[in-house]
Amino acid sequence: MENQNVEKKSLNLMLLYVLWNCAGVIGYSFVYLYFKNAGLSELELASSFLLWALSPLIVMAALSGRRVEYSKLAIAGICLIACSYLLISSLKPTFWLLLLHNLLVGTTCFLFWVPFNILYFGQSEKKEAVSSAIYFAVFPALSVVLPLVGSYFAQNFGYNIVFIATSMIYLSCALFVSKFGKHIMHYTLEGCKNELKGFKTLIIIEGIYGGGMTATLGLIPLIYFTKPEELGLFLSVSTVFSLVASLLISKVSDRNRKRKKYIGIFGSGLGLSTIIAMIATTAGGWYIFVSIRNFFSALFWPFTTSILMDNKRHMEKSMVGREFVLNMGRILGMAIVVGCVIFATIHLSLLFLGAVLMAYPLVIELKKRHITVA
Repeated sequence: MENQNVEKKSLNLMLLYVLWNCAGVIGYSFVYLYFKNAGLSELELASSFLLWALSPLIVMAALSGRRVEYSKLAIAGICLIACSYLLISSLKPTFWLLLLHNLLVGTTCFLFWVPFNILYFGQSEKKEAVSSAIYFAVFPALSVVLPLVGSYFAQNFGYNIVFIATSMIYLSCALFVSKFGKHIMHYTLEGCKNELKGFKTLIIIEGIYGGGMTATLGLIPLIYFTKPEELGLFLSVSTVFSLVASLLISKVSDRNRKRKKYIGIFGSGLGLSTIIAMIATTAGGWYIFVSIRNFFSALFWPFTTSILMDNKRHMEKSMVGREFVLNMGRILGMAIVVGCVIFATIHLSLLFLGAVLMAYPLVIELKKRHITVA
């Protein structure tokens, strides 16, 4: 009976995760193209990402020391992100609306993702890398198909129908969140940051790279693809090669626990492929280089979570602290992108972001007194 309950909870979490990512793929794929076609500049688009990383820091600070149910946090996140897409579908596309959108969406980094991650990875003992691989593979898997579907509707019926559908799918996630149970979150930021001893620099690097790439991968394609069907095709094709390899290599890692080896290989590959992508000056070149980068990305990211799980830190404190430090890094990464847009070209940010990630394996070596990485 206990095993059946665990399986039901796992299935509920996975269905919720897939549904949430369905909405994310459909909405996120076209929101920046929509605002660019409405006349927003590259600088306005890039700078709007900063609020996406800043808003969860504000929420986490406000809730520090309070007791809140996981389900209530997640429901709040669902309502805010659904509201953001409804606003986009009904209001004139201005810079201020995009800022509000990113402010609301950013809160879900904490409100939804922290409770979900605690529950998801909490039931993944002894299969951390496989669970992480599935976690990071769902979005690319959905991205093979859903951008094409979204582009068809955007092209033939308008962007509004895409954003309304996104909002409705997010709202339907509440059905699964209601099954979270009576889990209570209670933390202090200081205690959460102390729980991450040995990991903070690594997580900062993750945040810098991840935040910066969120902006660059959202904006650089808009230089080459100006119509929904063009962007949808690019998003679908560029994610194809990253799926099977991620699941296979992570299953092997859970058996022999050689995390450091894989992190060194795939981290270096991801950093180098990101740097090389800066030379892409055509749509064809961007297809090729981003596909290679996405391949290494799908192989690398599962291990960044699994090494934290390997060290058996307090799950709630670790996940809250990780999200706080991640978003500090994301602000830095997005600031790099904004700076490159102002003073040079957005492509130059790929050089800085790739170079930062190349330091990840080195930092693991420097931190081995405080953390264990097999």
